Amino acid sequence: MEFDSSKLTLIDLISEQHAHLRRTVEQRWEEQSEIRFSHTEWYLLAKIEQQTLSISQAALIVGISRQAMQKTVNKLENRGFILSKFQEGNKRDKFLFLSKNGQECVQKNNRLKTTLESELENELGKNGVKMLKTLFKKRWLSR
Repeated sequence: MEFDSSKLTLIDLISEQHAHLRRTVEQRWEEQSEIRFSHTEWYLLAKIEQQTLSISQAALIVGISRQAMQKTVNKLENRGFILSKFQEGNKRDKFLFLSKNGQECVQKNNRLKTTLESELENELGKNGVKMLKTLFKKRWLSR
């Protein structure tokens, strides 16, 4: 049975492409590394690279409960990919940081994504990719 994308809404089309791109990056990661991460773990690692987050903030961003986030944090911390610590002046919230191993994994994964983006440029053209990036950087609806 052939998939008919003509009936999908814009939201569904974006979701389908996102899922396909994520699977491609994860497959390529698995081809080059013995280290395995879940979707949630990759998302958390990427967010920690972008900004310092507390466990509660990370749970909100990722869209899981604080308890589920704590479990994910514990797993990544035990495996040596992140560090959690209190910051000076705040003994209530633990903040998350990438360890050296975590930084290396995120950097390798970012190189995979850059390579994939170059492949998309070959398929969609540089202007096509530039236009997509411009559109996705905009705020479409109030958050």
